[in-house]
Amino acid sequence: MRPRLLKQFLAICRHGSMSAAARELGIAQPALSKQMLQLEHELDAQLFVRHSRGVTLTRSGEKLRHEAAELIRRIEAIRQSIRTEGEDVTGKVVIAIISSLAPPLATELYPRLEREFPGIALHIIDSSSERAGLALQNEEVDLAILPNAASDFPHLASLPLFEENFYLLTKATTETRMGPIRFIEAVGYPLILPFHTHDLRRRIEEGARSIGASLDIKYETGSINVIDAMVERGLAASIVPISHWLERIAAGQVSAQLVIEPSVSRVHSLCRIEARVLSPAAKIVHDVIASEVQSLVAAGKLSGKPVRR
Repeated sequence: MRPRLLKQFLAICRHGSMSAAARELGIAQPALSKQMLQLEHELDAQLFVRHSRGVTLTRSGEKLRHEAAELIRRIEAIRQSIRTEGEDVTGKVVIAIISSLAPPLATELYPRLEREFPGIALHIIDSSSERAGLALQNEEVDLAILPNAASDFPHLASLPLFEENFYLLTKATTETRMGPIRFIEAVGYPLILPFHTHDLRRRIEEGARSIGASLDIKYETGSINVIDAMVERGLAASIVPISHWLERIAAGQVSAQLVIEPSVSRVHSLCRIEARVLSPAAKIVHDVIASEVQSLVAAGKLSGKPVRR
């Protein structure tokens, strides 16, 4: 089965019309109709019901539509692999990373890939975990680094990278306490937290419910930069993982105390669509991220501990 016929078939599926698909493909409608008759002959199955308003897929057509895109991706991946064997790998790879991790990862990944794999064009999109997961499911990105993938995105193939604990983040003063702080004390501070839909907020609320505690939420936001400003000015505290704040903690701008009794944590995983074959470039990026994160955790540039695989 030729990829060209499958691409033509998918164009017809998108439009529900031979004529509209022919315009998109830049070919004559009679030629496209002839090609689809040939595809039906090769499969020994009727794919369309043709009518005055266009075409409707048969049950066989629906089944082929579900399989065709993946078949094309597999063929293209094989073709790219053969083409680039023994040569420098090239291609664009798009990865979605949550906003708190994007800066420390980007400053390491971009230089390393530029140095070791100059033919790979890496595009990093920073977003919330919900948007990152949706972008991956919609195949808008090749890879995504997501928290709580095992529970929140069980249908994705995921490689656990590291686990990070939550801390009470406050403005640094001469009176700032050092050392861990109990959860019941941490939630007594006026807090600025993400909205209810955010995975970080859910983790904190689960911790509060486990000990029957109430959260003193003074402000809510969807922006990590807003949390930055509010904490640094002493207008509120927050309970967060601290990779994003490591430099400011070291500089004495903010203070972080590990939350205990109960502790709160989340695991970040490198995710992809299981049925989708990664391109050679995406496979390289996948492996580079896996090794780079381990190095960053070991060097203290990411706050957390490796996850045993």
